[in-house]
Amino acid sequence: MSIVPVSVYQQLGKNDIPLLRKKQFEKWEQFFFNPFQVEQQPVELPEVHDVILQSWNRCKEYEDLNPMIQGSVKNIPDATLKEAREKNEVFHLAQPVLKQAEQELFCTNHAIMFCDSDGVILDCYGDPPIIRQIGNSVNASTGAHWSERWAGTNAIGTSILLKQPVQIFSSEHFAHGCHEWVCASAPILEPFTNELLGVINLSTRADRFNPLSMMKSISFANQIERMIFHNYYKAREMMQNIYTEAISKWKDHLIILCDAKGKILWFNSDSPVDEITSLMSLTVETNQQSTKKEWEDEVTLYGNRYQARYRKIFWYDRLIGLIAILEKKNRISHSSTSHSHYAKYSFQSLVGKSEAFKKVLHLARVAASCDSNVLITGDSGTGKELVANAIHQASDRSDYPFVALNCAAIPKDLLPSELFGYVAGAFTGANPKGSIGKFELANRGTLFLDEIGDMPLELQVQLLRVIQEQEVIRIGDKTRIPLDVRVIAATNKNFAEEIQNGKFRKDLYYRLNVIQIELPSLRDRSEDIPLLAEHFVQKRTVKKHHGPYHITAEAMKILKNYTWPGNIRELENVIEYAINFSANGTITPENLPKEIHQQQTLTNFSKKINPVEQAELEWILSALKRSQMNVSRAAEELNMSRSTIYRKLKNHGYDIKNLK
Repeated sequence: MSIVPVSVYQQLGKNDIPLLRKKQFEKWEQFFFNPFQVEQQPVELPEVHDVILQSWNRCKEYEDLNPMIQGSVKNIPDATLKEAREKNEVFHLAQPVLKQAEQELFCTNHAIMFCDSDGVILDCYGDPPIIRQIGNSVNASTGAHWSERWAGTNAIGTSILLKQPVQIFSSEHFAHGCHEWVCASAPILEPFTNELLGVINLSTRADRFNPLSMMKSISFANQIERMIFHNYYKAREMMQNIYTEAISKWKDHLIILCDAKGKILWFNSDSPVDEITSLMSLTVETNQQSTKKEWEDEVTLYGNRYQARYRKIFWYDRLIGLIAILEKKNRISHSSTSHSHYAKYSFQSLVGKSEAFKKVLHLARVAASCDSNVLITGDSGTGKELVANAIHQASDRSDYPFVALNCAAIPKDLLPSELFGYVAGAFTGANPKGSIGKFELANRGTLFLDEIGDMPLELQVQLLRVIQEQEVIRIGDKTRIPLDVRVIAATNKNFAEEIQNGKFRKDLYYRLNVIQIELPSLRDRSEDIPLLAEHFVQKRTVKKHHGPYHITAEAMKILKNYTWPGNIRELENVIEYAINFSANGTITPENLPKEIHQQQTLTNFSKKINPVEQAELEWILSALKRSQMNVSRAAEELNMSRSTIYRKLKNHGYDIKNLK
């Protein structure tokens, strides 16, 4: 953070100001207009601080700059100023501090200026009369260039050169027009590199001088630096998440992440960093002006040829890094002991703090610590596959395959061959070389059977035998192949009803249901909605390599009040939709899908009905939920006709299509 060089300013009493101003003006006049002094370089003057004297000497070198100017002699065009504001990340981050500063210094006759690293004033705050007066008298207004090159010795320009706080009082200014003013500036420095990012300046009339204005400018600069540090930390966190996701997804590739200047941040290799640094520095330099966000290239590294894929990473539309995914050309295929079936998610991927979520987490961790079969139940979209992944990832089988099969997505006739495999010529259209099934692929690992409630009854007999015997026979073969496979199954169906209706075997159910984990619907864990929403925002930020995004309080309130029939999957889709339609990274209610607003309206409407109608409505909705939105089954349970259910729902503003 910034420090105060004591030699730059001194404490003054109110009665001392006129006398000090007179003495300083004499020194200024002697330095710039005494013929003898003008010829001498460098000039030494008693009672003139070294910082001021050195600056005066620098300013004398500018041929087209003379001490009789009023103030800044250069302004940038309005279009350039607008662009500079839009692209200055620090300016946007500093807004809360600048607004606070304006309130703190209200009616203190101060003008507060935010300048970029070149000394251009991007905006002014404070007392309007003072802002107008200093703008009109010395051109200290938005767009004015206050570096020493264009305004001579002044707090802003001198602070930029020294990268230290500077206070310039009255005739210490180079420009004669600025002698009526006292200015205190503090630099805003990048927390890690010490790079100059901007300047905060406080100005008031010289006769109202207050030494505390120097401390205030430093305080405001330090607050902005802390915000930059926090923002920088979040940006680095996003980059680390991008890198972690890449090494998890591309396990057999070389992953390199560097900052916007080509400095290596992380890479997953034990090789020397020098050659990697040269490659990334050259890549960054070559593509610095390119508008392409991702591209491919062939590169040579450590004497090997690689196919490289590059993607830029942005934060507040500013390039902050570059990730490279390198695959060795003509790479030797993996040995037969390797595999490509990995669990994508761990317990860190499960987000929530509700009691219902904690219960699920506890059961899942118990399941991970043993080797028993697991049955995961819950509505569609509640995250059954994520929990299965996490259990495998935390188990002793994590180094071996995690193979997933959706039983409802495979045609009935093909499901046996998918599960058990087949030999050459087993049936018409079969692969002439034969094929191994999912059980063999998952050997020593975990087989996840999603939507197992949709498995045909005749196939359930074969599945039960394989699970019990831990051996499989390929279709068309007689050879028994021993297995060591743990089965995790999942369904959104009510197994009690399925067994009672003869659609699922009771013996298979008991074989699978050693440990049962029932996932709650999202409406039953509503306190987790903000956490999940923010999690999906971060997830999309990592995937897009661009950020940050922010959900407003109004939009979050709508998300919390929605009933989420599609559960967590629907919430993730809504967040993705909102991000795509958001402006400047801010997600507002207008960015949410229309059905979210519609149900909010319907919810407000339903609250106005009388208690009896409300109870009846809840009774109907509960029956529909139990019947998986099957109106015929719900009508039978409620002893109502289908048309009555449709009519009552319509009267309360509900549409069965939306409920489904």
